[in-house]
Amino acid sequence: MHYIGVDQHKKYSYVVVKDQRGTKLNQVKLYHADKENMKDYFKAIPEGSIVALETCGFDHWLTDMFGELGLSVKLSHTAKTKAIAEERIKTDKISASVLADLLRVDMLPEAYVPTKPIRDARYLMRYRQNLIYLRTSIKNRVHSILDNSGIQQSFSDLFGKQGKQFLIQLDLKQPYKSIIDNYLSVIDDLTGRINKVDNQLRQKLKKDKQAQLLTTIPGIGVISAHVILSEVGDINRFPNHHKFARYIGIVPSLHQSGQILYHGHITKQGNKYLRTAFVESAQTAIRRDPYLAVKFNKIKAKKGYGVAIVAIGHKLAKSAFVVLKKQCEYRYRSLNG
Repeated sequence: MHYIGVDQHKKYSYVVVKDQRGTKLNQVKLYHADKENMKDYFKAIPEGSIVALETCGFDHWLTDMFGELGLSVKLSHTAKTKAIAEERIKTDKISASVLADLLRVDMLPEAYVPTKPIRDARYLMRYRQNLIYLRTSIKNRVHSILDNSGIQQSFSDLFGKQGKQFLIQLDLKQPYKSIIDNYLSVIDDLTGRINKVDNQLRQKLKKDKQAQLLTTIPGIGVISAHVILSEVGDINRFPNHHKFARYIGIVPSLHQSGQILYHGHITKQGNKYLRTAFVESAQTAIRRDPYLAVKFNKIKAKKGYGVAIVAIGHKLAKSAFVVLKKQCEYRYRSLNG
């Protein structure tokens, strides 16, 4: 068996091949523009060999190529790998040689390798989220024009039917009138694209048992259910709900002084898409589940709204873990439970 470390850059990759003893068998620089040459190189690698590749945000196509060639791929968790091999890593990039060595001695800290369907689902959900960010940004620009023009408005939703009519009929000098009209046109276009994705997800929900189970949890709707599924992938990679919550970054940070242990704000060192999904779902959950509402109000009275809503988000994350792990519907708890 050969152990292959791949240090991937955007235009090329450094590849180091070692045997079980750590002897360097080969080292080469492969350019991504010549994919046929890359495939020919890796086809010559003995069957059963393993490739170690650092997660870098653009590793998907290379991971797929290795899979097509029958090579086993392990993704390196960048931060943990640097911690283990600190003495040998002199630059920000983890070298191919270090990856090959950690692989052969079975000390490579692995990152999750999502399947292609899961990866595709993530891209779709993140595309939707980016459209929402763009739409929100443009709406904020419209608000800014009104504020700078001294125009007051009292609409609960400035971009609802009546609010839009108000904006269209505004008597503003140029170029502000044209800017608002164009912004409204872009908002309509983005809304149409978002709705198109939402319709796809609603159709998918009818066939997706796991998504259906997640929507039994108060506050979790069609969209958040698909966000959770696409970001989680295989729930069985988490041994318990504590590990799941840490992956999300929705657990409080800890620091110790002497014999006293302090609980701080949530770490936010995790999956921001999941964290957002659960915290936003919590805002609806407290209106639908009396038990969660009571918990929320107790925490809010002591620590404020922000801490309380995150705490409910944490509880929803635990519920999602149980629902997916046991393949069961959410069970509402009594106020005495």
